[in-house]
Amino acid sequence: MTRRIVVMAAVIVAIGAATAVASGLTGRTGQSAGPRVPVLAELFTSEGCSSCPPADDLLRHLLRDQPIEGVQVIAISEHVDYWNRLGWRDPFSSPLFSERQGEYARSFGGGQIYTPQLIVNGRIQVIGNDHGAVTKALVSAAKTARATLAVAATRAAGGRASVQVTVTGVPAENAADTLEVVVAVVEDGLTTDVPRGENARKRLRHDAVARVLRPIGSLLAGRTAGSFSQVVDLGHAGSKSLRMIAFLQDRSSRLVVGVATTALADAQAAAGDAK
Repeated sequence: MTRRIVVMAAVIVAIGAATAVASGLTGRTGQSAGPRVPVLAELFTSEGCSSCPPADDLLRHLLRDQPIEGVQVIAISEHVDYWNRLGWRDPFSSPLFSERQGEYARSFGGGQIYTPQLIVNGRIQVIGNDHGAVTKALVSAAKTARATLAVAATRAAGGRASVQVTVTGVPAENAADTLEVVVAVVEDGLTTDVPRGENARKRLRHDAVARVLRPIGSLLAGRTAGSFSQVVDLGHAGSKSLRMIAFLQDRSSRLVVGVATTALADAQAAAGDAK
């Protein structure tokens, strides 16, 4: 697959996006006591891309402050590997994420592949450091019909985790096709001092870095509910700041029909809670 790295537009908005994050442009509007709609935000990023740090900062702001009223932002930061040949090898990168971004490009009709790109609920794409466009996309996605997901995850022996996902209430218009149940293990609080490349001599901070991203089952066409469980490898995750994300995605349209997240619990703590 031919990959094009389009950064010019991202550079134009980078300064404005960084300012929005630093000044808290959206304030604390998300602190409303009303119900929140979970929305999945996938950021395709790289430590080798000079336009990406503002997008990483914006994603951290959205996750930690949850500033959009009525929206629960659930994010996955997917570090692509096609920047690695340009001076710095991103330690969190994987060809899996580059290929996933390519699948989205094909679903959008062969659109360009670039970083930072944010894809919301599988169907809306925006430049990841454009604060206004990101906010608009998240608000729009929260208005669509969705299924309800519940996820529980517990650490297991051997660097693995046991995950259980329950799906209910799939809207009739989404039940006509097979829906894939996908889980992701993400890690918060990661830092890299970059010595080379476009971000040379910068310290980069990341949240929601994808360590594992894989399907664990399928909800067949016509079904509106189901339960799934599996033991998954935690990959290269090295801290206790891990979360499990589960989402339901249409295989053909790439639409994300529902999403949920939970902290990854220690087995001993989970056993204590069950007593």
